[in-house]
Amino acid sequence: MKNKGLLDLFAEKDKDVSRRLFLKSCGASIVLAGMPFNLTEIFAASSIAASHVTLTWGLDPKTTQTIAWSTETSITKGTIQAVKTKKYRKSAWEHAQALDTELELFNTNKGDFNIHFATLEGLTSGTQYTYRVGSENSWSDPETFTTEHDGDKAFKFLVFGDSQSGLPKNPEYGPWRTTIHNAYAANQDAAFFMNVGDLVEIGQDQAHWKNWYEAAQDVIEKIPNMAVPGNHETYDVPEENHSVLPLYFKKQLHLPKNGPDALKGQVYSFDYGNTHFAVLDSQEQEEGQYVSNMLALEAEWLDKDLSATNKKWKIVLFHKTPYYNKAFRSKEKLKAILTPIMDKHHVDLVINGHDHGYSRTYPIYQDSFVSTPGQGTIYLVAGRSGNKYYTDLSAKVWDAFFHDPQAEPNYITIEVAGDVLTIRAYTQSGNLIDTYSIDKLNKTDVPLTILPEKSNDTRLVIWGNMLQNPLVNLPPQKISDVWYLPLRSFVEFIGGEVTADRNGRVITKYKSTEISFTLGEKQAMHNNAPISLAYPLTLTKGTAMIAADDVKTLWDFHYRFDQNTNMLMLAK
Repeated sequence: MKNKGLLDLFAEKDKDVSRRLFLKSCGASIVLAGMPFNLTEIFAASSIAASHVTLTWGLDPKTTQTIAWSTETSITKGTIQAVKTKKYRKSAWEHAQALDTELELFNTNKGDFNIHFATLEGLTSGTQYTYRVGSENSWSDPETFTTEHDGDKAFKFLVFGDSQSGLPKNPEYGPWRTTIHNAYAANQDAAFFMNVGDLVEIGQDQAHWKNWYEAAQDVIEKIPNMAVPGNHETYDVPEENHSVLPLYFKKQLHLPKNGPDALKGQVYSFDYGNTHFAVLDSQEQEEGQYVSNMLALEAEWLDKDLSATNKKWKIVLFHKTPYYNKAFRSKEKLKAILTPIMDKHHVDLVINGHDHGYSRTYPIYQDSFVSTPGQGTIYLVAGRSGNKYYTDLSAKVWDAFFHDPQAEPNYITIEVAGDVLTIRAYTQSGNLIDTYSIDKLNKTDVPLTILPEKSNDTRLVIWGNMLQNPLVNLPPQKISDVWYLPLRSFVEFIGGEVTADRNGRVITKYKSTEISFTLGEKQAMHNNAPISLAYPLTLTKGTAMIAADDVKTLWDFHYRFDQNTNMLMLAK
């Protein structure tokens, strides 16, 4: 929202004062979802009757700043005042011209409140401002923000994996509090931060958002949060994982509205320095019932968005990852729709969440590993910044680096300085996990990409896991130009079992499906009903081998052969 005469505010000639110290004590207790929840408690902790003050960008980071906050419904007027920090003093507020905000009533499961938001425009690039929000005699404490510098000046931003509590009925965000505060304390030169989805456990529960905001207080007022929606942002029924559109996410985080019409505020892009950022919403499984052909719609938008940029670096972020590290969690449809766009436009870095592990792939082009980042895209899974962790994570064949953050959460810094982009991952307590740099000018990376050696025998890879003895006693092989793989190795690895009866039939059981085969026959019994096979089950060196085409038909596992690594890869 523009405000006539706002530039006069920034021209005030006031004395310099030092910036307030960043770190405050964080002794506020976590409020459990099952305890009585009083809306007045949201605001009573502050004498200003304002809460959840948050910075984002809806427009150009060089000359604008979007600010939003919440109040009780009785407070219907909101204003923002700002002045260049070098010219700030308390008495300046008396002469400041107010920027009136827009107002939205927000109906939540914990009661109603007002959201005030506006965008300061006409700011000076590369400048720190002191601001406050409120109305009449009820103002927030002064805070600061800094606009983006002109040109391609080096910058740093923070990345956080899933910050959710992991506890639907217990909005526990203490670990998130420690992660974000430690990260910012160690990187106060960060220009902004990005959560890559699953900010909260139950996206339509304000108890979770309240505790998330309180945990992030003293950071979200200082640097913008350019967030990514995750699947948990869609949930509204804890016991059922019932999904809706991420209303609470969109209402509280005022992000750019330059995405597809059906996904504005969820899908967007922005520029900072010499880098173009694009944010997608990967939740077609949860939101597809509300948005038709959701991923295809985003792919079309992303293609146009990337075609329009001339920035040196391209970074794309979305929650669910095509190159995962959690067991049995492939996203083949997502990969098939989105990764060709990354290949077409040579996206340098894709950042994902969802799996709560930290992993960095080899450069990938057309789903194959390539020797340098100049030939492909690095896919980074951000780990976890909150309470929830998994016990079934593992390195996959596409991972150049993998770290399992069960012991403690982690965060990431990314620095872009001209032709060099550097990724560093740290534990919550500050120990370095991984560092990796891409140098566009010299067309290299550090550490240098060293691809896995090509095996003489074809390797069987299921869900990114390479099967070796004793899991597989005979490698996949081509028989009459048809790919076959050992039946027992496949079925047992995916969690099924294989037996044989007295009639010589081979019987497999996987979940609710039972399939019986007879060697040499092109018909099997699928839950006691006949089903045709593309090729008969065959015996090779005493091992029952099944055609990969039939694995696709019977269990819906897609496959491809990678010539460069000599791997037969299967995923569902």
